[in-house]
Amino acid sequence: MPVTLKQMAAFYWTATLGGFSEASTRLNLAQSTVSKRVIELEETVGAPLIDRSTRVLRLTRAGEASLAIAAEMLALETRFREAAGGPGLFTGAFRFGVTELVALTWLPALVMAMSADYPNLVPEPEVAGSVDLFDKLRASEIDLAIGLDPPQGADLTTVPLDSVRLEWMCAPGFGPPEDRIALARLADYPILTQAQGSGLQSLVLDWAVANGLQANRVVQCNSLNVLAGLAASGLGITFLTAGYFQPEIDSGRLRVIATDPPIPPIQYFAVHRREDVSPLPARLAALAQRCCDFSQRSLGR
Repeated sequence: MPVTLKQMAAFYWTATLGGFSEASTRLNLAQSTVSKRVIELEETVGAPLIDRSTRVLRLTRAGEASLAIAAEMLALETRFREAAGGPGLFTGAFRFGVTELVALTWLPALVMAMSADYPNLVPEPEVAGSVDLFDKLRASEIDLAIGLDPPQGADLTTVPLDSVRLEWMCAPGFGPPEDRIALARLADYPILTQAQGSGLQSLVLDWAVANGLQANRVVQCNSLNVLAGLAASGLGITFLTAGYFQPEIDSGRLRVIATDPPIPPIQYFAVHRREDVSPLPARLAALAQRCCDFSQRSLGR
């Protein structure tokens, strides 16, 4: 009986994701179907590929030797089908993650571009903090992550996107009377930041502390819009993008406080797994480069 690509896919995703249940979710198949295909593959090659004597899924020596070949065969199949079928080849759901700032600005443009270039694709964006997104990427729960401060590793490919500029902001009647102060003086006021897991929170606070700010009172919140509302209510000083919150600045709800030194530009990245079988994550990362524009607003206000 010849080896089939369906059997290869069942084996590859079971091994890559660490279980039959995870592979069945990925392939949108019943778990029994995935298990049956792996067994059929083992019978065809005449050797066990998965060690079933342990609770944690492990590959046999034959399985370890075969995994890279399975990945190559699936990648070749995708390339062949794409050459014959074009962009319409890519069908079904594409799971990816973005931070809140991306969702508030250029996510609609990215989804529209995805739909235009790959009409049979169903984009499924998830909004979370950068740390969570990169963890989910490595766990193969999503296939592309757009965020800040990506982890370093040979298993990931990072594609640089635009940088965003942040400004310290507060209510007009709150904070220092001057419009420009030394960074260290912010210690006299509560600092409003995003919650743990946010790339912005860790990057900006780490930078601020390294440059002399002793942040004694920090209030955390997982929403940029709520942070803006708290700051506008006179509850503290926060750091936000002047581009997105320009209407609040123009209306007088928020004022910008310049600091010496200023917050440096923060760069975003599109990140995908280097060894992905499908070329789609890399292509959509390049598409994100074209769409990235933090001056956009997903909803007019």
